[in-house]
Amino acid sequence: MPQRQQDHRAAGDQSEPVSDIFPWDSLQFFLELARKRTLARAARRLGVSHTTVLRQIAKLERSLDIKLFERDSSGFTLTLAGDELLSRAMMMEQAADEIFRSSKATDRLAGPVRIAAIEGLATHVLAPAFVGFHRQYPEIGIEINSMMQAANINLREADISVGPAKLTGPRITTRHLAACPIHLFAARSYLERVGTPSTLEDLDAHHFVDYVEDLVELPELRWFRETVGSRAVVFRSTSPMVQLEAVRHGMGIGMFPDYLASDDPQLCVVLPQAVSAERRFWLSIHAELWRVPRMEITSRFLAVTLARHFGLHDIHNMGLQKTPADNAH
Repeated sequence: MPQRQQDHRAAGDQSEPVSDIFPWDSLQFFLELARKRTLARAARRLGVSHTTVLRQIAKLERSLDIKLFERDSSGFTLTLAGDELLSRAMMMEQAADEIFRSSKATDRLAGPVRIAAIEGLATHVLAPAFVGFHRQYPEIGIEINSMMQAANINLREADISVGPAKLTGPRITTRHLAACPIHLFAARSYLERVGTPSTLEDLDAHHFVDYVEDLVELPELRWFRETVGSRAVVFRSTSPMVQLEAVRHGMGIGMFPDYLASDDPQLCVVLPQAVSAERRFWLSIHAELWRVPRMEITSRFLAVTLARHFGLHDIHNMGLQKTPADNAH
């Protein structure tokens, strides 16, 4: 038995002995807890119990002889030492991913791709488009995370982010993809019952549907207040699809991107000349991931998909040419 372990046990300490072998597996638990910030989310992602996560973190802290996390009511926060370890652990994770990829056939595109996108875009644009993508690349698994806040690409909350938030940061590559118009919409039945506004002043007599303001962390989604000001909002939801359904049933007037509402036969646009907004859509990816074949092909596909829906400027200038999946779709 190594002298280090003998001394440890001689002290009467019944905890797990410290080994000279570095606990590589514990780094995966560390990375997930740093990203998810709660035991429940980290354990769910790793497919283990809460106690397993805690045990692995304690094992890593003993091996390094440092405290990695502070715990409070909101979850786990990295200490300064933990933050320093995070960047190194992510480099190790990237190196491991490259080793794994190099062991595979070079022409094989396989593995998961996690995309962060706002719900309406994911529902109406991305989900239908990925049907054709799946036929072309059946071994690439697409995961779409509908988020109300910007994804942290550096912490790998997502591999790719597509949406109105322009992400910035070290080693993040961001490209402008498209611009989307936004207008007021109401159900025809609602307007028949209440009347159709013809001026901005007429809006004072109407009810409105909007986001739950204090739960929306993306300022780019706060288009209603910045466009029409303070109004009588009678129904709120963090989900644009729930808002849209409420508007369809005559709850009031809502403000939506055109791709969500303009083709709905139950709805019509309200004051299109007087009230409108626009949001740009951006694609963001960590610079290192752009070299991963499945990430690159998925990013290109996303660019062409948004080009089809929104009339993008020349995508060849961004190095995002069409993919075989786009031609097959």
